[in-house]
Amino acid sequence: MWAVVWVSRGRARRAVVAIALLVALGAVKGLVGAQVVGLFGVAHVLYLDIVVVLPVAGLALLVAARGRLVVRIAGAALLLFAPLGAYGSFVEPGRLVVERARVEVPELRAGNGRIEVAVLSDLQFREVGKVQREAVDQATRAKPDVILLPGDIHQGDESSLRRELPEIRTLLTGLSAPGGVYFVVGDVEGVGEARRVLSGTGVRLLHDEVARVVVGDRQLTIGGIQRDWQAPGARRTIRRLESGRSRRDLRILLSHRPDAALTLRRNTRVDLVVSGHTHGGQIQIPFFGPPFDASGVPRKVGGGGLHSLGGRRRVYVSRGIGLERGEAPRVRLLARPELSLLTLE
Repeated sequence: MWAVVWVSRGRARRAVVAIALLVALGAVKGLVGAQVVGLFGVAHVLYLDIVVVLPVAGLALLVAARGRLVVRIAGAALLLFAPLGAYGSFVEPGRLVVERARVEVPELRAGNGRIEVAVLSDLQFREVGKVQREAVDQATRAKPDVILLPGDIHQGDESSLRRELPEIRTLLTGLSAPGGVYFVVGDVEGVGEARRVLSGTGVRLLHDEVARVVVGDRQLTIGGIQRDWQAPGARRTIRRLESGRSRRDLRILLSHRPDAALTLRRNTRVDLVVSGHTHGGQIQIPFFGPPFDASGVPRKVGGGGLHSLGGRRRVYVSRGIGLERGEAPRVRLLARPELSLLTLE
C-alpha cells in the first residue's frame, strides 16, 4: 500500500519504477513458490494477487488520488479485477455448454449414416455437483451411439471417496449408449480405484485395451490407454490401432492426455484421438489462449476443440466438466465446462 500511495503522489516515472519493482518481486515470488508449492500453488497465489490484491490497491489509489484523474482511472481499472474474480470463481464453473464438432472420415469408412459420440471428460469433483448431473442429463438426452470418458472422476481423499461412492455410481449408471460407455484412467485415480468406482455402472474400463463394437452399418474400434501414453502397454495399444488389414472400421484412440496424439504417424490409421486433461487451461486470455495447460501439445490445441496436428493426426481435446483440486485455484475464465458431442460422418 505504501507503493500505491507513493506512486499516486509522484510523477509518471514513479509508476514505471514501481511497476518494475513489482514485476521483479513477482518473478522472485514465483520462482521460490514453484519450489515450495509447485506450479499449481504458484498459479493460486498469482490468481489471488490479481483478484484480491490488485483491487485493494485500486481502492487505495482512489483514496489517495486527491483529484488526479489518471490515478482515479487507474484505481477504478484495478477494482474491475474483483468482479472478474467473482465471475471466474463462482459463475463460469457452473455454466455448462454443449460443444459440437463434425469429424469427416474417409469415404471408405463413411457408411450410410453418422455416428454420434458424447465426451464427458474430467468430471473431477470432491462431491458430485450440479454441473456433473447436468452434463450426464444432457448426454442422455442427446442419445449418442457411444459415450467416452477420458479420465479424472473423483479427486479427494479416501474418506471422501467412500462417502461419495454411492452417488458417483448413481451418476455414472445414468450414462448409456447402444455402442457402450468407455473410460480410461486419468491423473486423479489409479486402475484399482477406477475398477472400484465403475463397478456395477455399466461403464467399461479400457486400460491398454481395444474394444470393437458395431454401430449401424459400421464397426467402431476404440483403443483406450493408460495415463502414461509412452508406457510399453500404451504403445502396444497404439500400434494395434495403427496396424491391421481392415480399412473400413472407424478407429478412435481414447487417452486422458492429448500428448498421445503426438506419437501417431503422420499417415496414421487412427481416425480420431479423444482426450481431456487440460481443462482448456481453465483460464484463457483473448487472442492468446491458455497460459498453461499441463500438456506438450500446442497451446491452441490444449485450449480445447478439434484440431489437426499435421497429416492425418486429428485430436479432440475436451475442456472437461470439473475443476482441478488440490493447490490449484478453483476458477474458469473463458474456458466454460463442456459436454462434447462429436459427429463422425
